[in-house]
Amino acid sequence: MTKKEELLKNYEELKDKGIECMCLFIHMPTGETEVITNPNVAEKMAYIDKTYDDDLYHANCNEIYIDDYVFSLVEDTFDFGSAIQNLKEGHKVARKGWNGKKQYVELATCISYINSKHELVNAEHDAIGNKALAFVGTSGVQLGWLASQADMLAEDWSIVE
Repeated sequence: MTKKEELLKNYEELKDKGIECMCLFIHMPTGETEVITNPNVAEKMAYIDKTYDDDLYHANCNEIYIDDYVFSLVEDTFDFGSAIQNLKEGHKVARKGWNGKKQYVELATCISYINSKHELVNAEHDAIGNKALAFVGTSGVQLGWLASQADMLAEDWSIVE
């Protein structure tokens, strides 16, 4: 079975189970891997079928190829480490066990504040740069959110839109 046939077979096996999105890990001509997350799975699969060869190399450039892929199901959950990785990739995450709707965590960047002298200060840290976790909840945004041990050990994290 070719790589393309295997991808198409995996898609056919999962499409009725509620695929939320697919992530493609695409090797680029410059050597880096581009990660694409696409919620339009049927359209993306049709594009791949028409544009990539049996070994998942792009028809117009043999230096572009699909290195790996993941289908995310609606009910997929993951651990805290994966939640952090998803945050770094730009996704919002939440625990299935959280009570309130529209509660989630996202990665905030370009953080600044106004000090007592009314000066705008851009937060900058040697290790983390200008980023912090933001908990968005029913009462507003808590910047610099810290996960509890229960949150860190939980395996019910998911991506939210």
